[in-house]
Amino acid sequence: MASDAQPIRLAVQLNADDYARYMAILEKRQSTTTNRAILTGAVFIAIPVAFAARAVAALEVADPVAVELAGSLGLCGFLAGFFTFRLAFWIIRRRTIRAMPSSIPNAHDEKTVTLDESAITVTGKLSQATWCWPAISSVTAEQGLVLFWIGSLNAMIIPDRAFPNANARTDAISFAEARIAQAKSAI
Repeated sequence: MASDAQPIRLAVQLNADDYARYMAILEKRQSTTTNRAILTGAVFIAIPVAFAARAVAALEVADPVAVELAGSLGLCGFLAGFFTFRLAFWIIRRRTIRAMPSSIPNAHDEKTVTLDESAITVTGKLSQATWCWPAISSVTAEQGLVLFWIGSLNAMIIPDRAFPNANARTDAISFAEARIAQAKSAI
């Protein structure tokens, strides 16, 4: 199916805020029921740990208050360790996210994004990347970004400010949705 649609060309310059919003969107997408179940299960592991601490204390000490204290301390120690590791992983993740753009050569330089009948192409000073429409699973607009999803956890992003106006943004999204639908029907 041929179309006479003109390619859409945009000058895109990403900043730290764009990357932060993208990471927030990714984090929300990754926050699944399975992840929550794993974390909840890890917290509930504290109960057998507390019982084990009480059982060991009961073998060593005849004082019921000391046995109860050992169980309570075991539970508190486990939960404190669990939440400390959660906090440490959160801090490490935030630092990694903050450092990510600086690890990409020319991450903040202007790039040209071209949407045409066959693909999305991003061209910068150091590189050029092309994704054919069958590689794009969907397009969404969230938090001031238009995201062209390559799978469910990777996207090529365009900030809203790259579009001359809201109508141009809507037209680009419609153009992309039509190409994605066309690519899916061809498969």
